[in-house]
Amino acid sequence: MERNVQDTKLNSLSRNMLSKIGTCHAGQYIYYKNRYWLITGLVDDNGLYEKSVLSLCNYLLTWQTDDGRIAQRWASVQSASQYNNGETAARNYYLRSDQVLIMIPDDDDSISIPHGQRFIIDSRTKVYEKYFDSNVIIETSKKLITYQLTRMDNVLYNYQDSGHCQFLATQDEKHEKDGYYLIDGTGYWLCIESKPEKQNEVPATCSIECDEPVVYCGFGETIFTPIFFGADGNKVDATPQWEINCDFNDSLIIEYVENSICISTDNDKLIDNSFELSLSADGYEETSIQIMIKAFF
Repeated sequence: MERNVQDTKLNSLSRNMLSKIGTCHAGQYIYYKNRYWLITGLVDDNGLYEKSVLSLCNYLLTWQTDDGRIAQRWASVQSASQYNNGETAARNYYLRSDQVLIMIPDDDDSISIPHGQRFIIDSRTKVYEKYFDSNVIIETSKKLITYQLTRMDNVLYNYQDSGHCQFLATQDEKHEKDGYYLIDGTGYWLCIESKPEKQNEVPATCSIECDEPVVYCGFGETIFTPIFFGADGNKVDATPQWEINCDFNDSLIIEYVENSICISTDNDKLIDNSFELSLSADGYEETSIQIMIKAFF
């Protein structure tokens, strides 16, 4: 370290480090005197040594990714109440007003944090855990300070081959599911969002309507009509896609009248044979029926 003794509070939270050229890069952690420090500026050199600017990491930030994994990063958390949080208030009142600036490495998980992600940033969690017994799996009744990401800067401090990301998080109100969760034997303090329950929708279906699934040889055509039902169970219009599955298609007489398909045959060699008629449409699963070819008496 270039300077070991600091004379102000702000200076005590940052360091300048000299090292061999090629040792460090922006966004890298440095473990120094039992603490993590984050290199927050572009590392440069004078041909003899390189110089890095370090910020003290004072909180282990924890969140759940979109795919359900638990992500943790040591973060430099600083007060940022004087900055614009990236949002315009359209509410009548604010319950909270505190805002923090958070700096972490710009790895894949960090730069993928979505707008609106919430975090627990509260040192009281360590005190709460002292009084947990071994049976505690979930604890959501404790008072906690939570923050919500309102502005992400994941480009401003990117230096192509290195960098860090920083974002503003504004204090919000604790939600019902925010708290302690024991996952795979390890305890985490997480903001868990309540997902709206999916409504039980009736799937869109279709069917083939006809007098009977029979084509009488030499008698005339049989008309097959498509029926489509929407998610609410009511009939809807759709463009049908018909398909006949057999090895004697050329011996069938096929006509289309509006959405219906009309099938007939004069080939008496097909009597007692059958074929499959399938119906589908965009957004609908295929449905099919077996059709017999019979002699007309």
